[in-house]
Amino acid sequence: MSAFPPISYPQAITALTPTAVFSMTNTDDYSTLVWMSSDVTQPTQAQCDAQIAVLNNEQPLQDCKTQASNLLFATDWTTIPDVTNPANNPYLLNQAEFIAYRNTLRGLAVNPVADPVFPTAPSAQWSS
Repeated sequence: MSAFPPISYPQAITALTPTAVFSMTNTDDYSTLVWMSSDVTQPTQAQCDAQIAVLNNEQPLQDCKTQASNLLFATDWTTIPDVTNPANNPYLLNQAEFIAYRNTLRGLAVNPVADPVFPTAPSAQWSS
């Protein structure tokens, strides 16, 4: 499911030392690391490799959270009062289906899982 490239050394270094300044000519080769922060200790390759493993394990959860958030964003329009107000014509008839759908997505965004099953979005039904 991952839409992201593999975790590389810069991501691990940034996770370990967020304020560090460094550069790399090859993000997959620790030996190309040029450390420019005198006030931050350079992490070892072993520390970076361990952090890459941690980040790789967390990636499916982040993917779940990102996908759920994107699906929520795509249905934000269903929460606009004008869309759901019966005094307006047309208005959304199946708001309850969207509320249930969004509640499931919100659960996945807040409590992500490695192998999520995303619900199918309801089709908008409008009054005539």
